[in-house]
Amino acid sequence: MSAEHKKQTSTDPARTEHLRCGKRITLDELAVHLDAARVWLRQLALAAETPAVPIELGANICDRLDAMADELGRLGQDVARADAVISQWQPLRPYLPNWEPWGARAHGSDRQQWGKRLSTVLSLHQVLALVSEDLPWRDEEPGIAYLDGLNGIPGLEEWESPRAARAAAIQAQARQEVCATCQAIAGTHCRTKNGHIAETYHKPRITLATRVVDDGLQEQQ
Repeated sequence: MSAEHKKQTSTDPARTEHLRCGKRITLDELAVHLDAARVWLRQLALAAETPAVPIELGANICDRLDAMADELGRLGQDVARADAVISQWQPLRPYLPNWEPWGARAHGSDRQQWGKRLSTVLSLHQVLALVSEDLPWRDEEPGIAYLDGLNGIPGLEEWESPRAARAAAIQAQARQEVCATCQAIAGTHCRTKNGHIAETYHKPRITLATRVVDDGLQEQQ
């Protein structure tokens, strides 16, 4: 794999190879892209202050672009900090609030004991919270580096976020439904009015699939 990012060649949201050098995006790459998007939004807000056609865009466009840039800046800082925590093997508290285990120790835990599914892979917020220097646990028990805490969980190489897994499940379920719009049968693509294969499933089909998937996820929780 080349050490350089590829050029963007498509507007398809699924085509993300230009955002990363490897198979998956790194936290450092994500932080850099978030900061680049912040700069771009700031520049766009400034350009919108003097449009070619006299029109006041300040409150509707410029202020909102600035607010989005601020949010992306905060996200980029958080991602960069998490990257430093993980790459520098900084110790995290071994337990979540209420003494819930995380990582490999949470994998396969008795759900009846805890009443919910425990966190194996932590969220960005959880990583930053568990590494806080002002937490008193540092004087009471040794910490554990994040990657050490995950060691032993099967399938980490192919891990995907619950958001990605839900989206994939919805697409798979949509294909199993009958489309109320174009009458496509289960197992086939939706069709346009001209009979061509549609790029996406029609909204009623996606809505039904979403309901089925979300109902299943609620039963698992």
